This record gives sequence, structure tokens and C-alpha cells, in this order.
Amino acid sequence: MMALLHSEWERLWKRKIAWMFLIAIPLIILATAKYYTGHNLTVPSESPEYTTAENFPVMAMIEQLIVVFNVVALVLLTMSFTEEYRSGQLRLIMLRAYSSGQLFWAKWLAFALMMALFFLVYLLASLACGYIFFQSSSRQILFYYDHSIASGEMVLYTLRYYGVAYATIVGMASVFIGIGAAARSSTAAIGLGMGFLLCSLGYPLIFDMANRVLGLELPAMLRYLSLTEIQFSGIAVMMSSTDVIKAMHPGGWMACILALYMVVFTAAAHLIFTKSDRWI
Repeated sequence: MMALLHSEWERLWKRKIAWMFLIAIPLIILATAKYYTGHNLTVPSESPEYTTAENFPVMAMIEQLIVVFNVVALVLLTMSFTEEYRSGQLRLIMLRAYSSGQLFWAKWLAFALMMALFFLVYLLASLACGYIFFQSSSRQILFYYDHSIASGEMVLYTLRYYGVAYATIVGMASVFIGIGAAARSSTAAIGLGMGFLLCSLGYPLIFDMANRVLGLELPAMLRYLSLTEIQFSGIAVMMSSTDVIKAMHPGGWMACILALYMVVFTAAAHLIFTKSDRWI
């Protein structure tokens, strides 16, 4: 199994998109730093939107998680699952006495490890960039916090934020794997994946409008049925220190949503991928 995982790891790195994204990370962070440098001129230093050297890694992840990381995950998984099957490459691997189930988990784990590496490089690059472009501050003001925190606490907050952000990418990837396993072409997989992203982005707007216009008075936590909404504001809400938000147990609710996406779509993808007639 380790040999198969190593093989899948190498196959992913043969993809130009993997190297392009790795090389682009510093450029993405520089562009993000330039944006926040200008944004700092329009917001007071007491605002949680104000960027400092210490909170820049979190602000940089907030800015790029939904679009950049989700799209990279979609493209990589489409190439790994859909394109390789359609091109007949997987049939060659199946001749090596590996089961389709082993192949599925090797691909899944290789992708998860690659994304973990991307997150680590992104974190380290944003840390360096933060101290180059922004002023340091002894206290940090965060979204959904009722008090400022010390820079030492900010380190732990950043690590927790990146950990939860990575979990949301794994949840989103589970959906993309399900789509990729079922799609009949790479174009269909990309199209359906982008469609899911757009629906996920649109759901909170429709939910809020329906609640306001129709007076449904549905619980606010239902807007986090959307994975992109968890990525956008949900991570900060999970890590909130305010009593009002903590009373709604957002962490448990969103963890259950993520787990549901992972279990349902991964199980469906595994079932489709391992069908005996798929290789005939």
C-alpha cells in the first residue's frame, strides 16, 4: 500500500497545476499583502479588519481560501480521478494486483498530503510576508472576539485557524471526489464542481433573503449548511470568544456539517469507484 501511495504522490507532482500553484504561492501572498496594505488606509487600527504582521497569515487565508484553494483542489481531483480513468491510465495500475479500493484511498491520501503541504508553505510564506509589509502589534483584535489577545495567543489562534481551514478543504474535496468519480468527462467534473461552489456561495444569500422577506425566523446556524460560508465566516465564528455565539455551539454544529459532507460524498465516491463493472 505504501508503494501505491508513493506512486500516486509522484503522479500528482507530475501535474503542472501542482507545481504552478506551489510556485505561485509567494506571488499570491504578495498580491494579498498589497491589497491589505491599501485596505489598512481605509479602516481604523481598532478594527478586526486592520492587518498587522501577526494576523496577516489569517487574513491572507481568509482572502484566498474560497477561490484559490477550492479551485486548485477541484482541478487536482478531477485530473486524478476523472481524467485518469477516462484516459485508461487506471487500468494499467489495476494490472499490478492492487484493488480498486486500495487505489481510491491511495489517491485520496496523496491528495490530502499534498494539500497539507500547500497549507504549510502558505503559512510560512505569509508569516514572512507579514513581518516585511506590516507593522507589528502587541495586541490583536479578532472577528467575533469581545477582547483583544496577545501576540503569543495569536500564534495558537493562527494554527487553529489553518487547521480548521484545512478540514474545510477536505470536506470540499470529498464533494469534488464524489463528482469526479461519477462524472463521465473531465469537463463535466469541472463544470459540476464549479456549479457546486456557486450554489454553496449563493445559498447564504438566499437563506438570509428568505428569512428576512418571508419572516421564516429560521436559526442563523442553518446558513452554515454551505461549505463556502463555513470557510468565509464560519471558522472565525467557531473560534469566537463571545458568550452569545458560544451558546449556539457553532463548533459542534459546523463539525457535524463537515463530517456529514465527508462521509456521504466519500462513501458515494468509493462505491462508484470500486464498482466491478467500472473497469470493463
